Amino acid sequence: MYGLERVDLQLGESVVVQGAGALGLYAVAVAKARGAATVIAIDGVPERLELATEFGADAVIDITEVTTERDRTKIVRSLTQGHGADVVVEVVGHPSAIDEGLKMLGQFGRYVEIGNINIGKTFEFDPSRFVFGNKTMVGVSLYDPAVLSRALAFLEQYQDKLPFDRLAAACYPLDQINEAFTAAEDKRDVRASIVP
Repeated sequence: MYGLERVDLQLGESVVVQGAGALGLYAVAVAKARGAATVIAIDGVPERLELATEFGADAVIDITEVTTERDRTKIVRSLTQGHGADVVVEVVGHPSAIDEGLKMLGQFGRYVEIGNINIGKTFEFDPSRFVFGNKTMVGVSLYDPAVLSRALAFLEQYQDKLPFDRLAAACYPLDQINEAFTAAEDKRDVRASIVP
């Protein structure tokens, strides 16, 4: 919610969401609710991509099928009539996604960086691409408390329209903790929790 507000997502713009975990699915839904004309979700887990469609994605890109950054960027360009995305939201949590996402941005595009919270991770990129494209990057980790009321209003408005119940944590008893970790690592569950 706050990331898309910070980059002032406008009606009719195109959005790419890198990562279709819980944050990515919310980003897809909020982007559509704010009037994005095209929302593209990128992930490598088929179940997450299916959920992204249910949350409003107009197109999905499976990184296990479209295996090169260049091909994924071409698809984004094609889906945005050659312009590139107006907004890219990174919720993958790996620095390698940033350079690819910046390449997917069109002229005057805005990049929302939310996922990379691990200190000391780096990536290499050509800053001239960023400068000559008049692109903006916005980092988001904290939010204005007033956003909470808007987020709750969004959830209330869409509670019966979107499959939020599918985001609920899968619950595992304590004696199945290893299975819970495996499910989380294999990305079978969007969220996994242990119930003592």
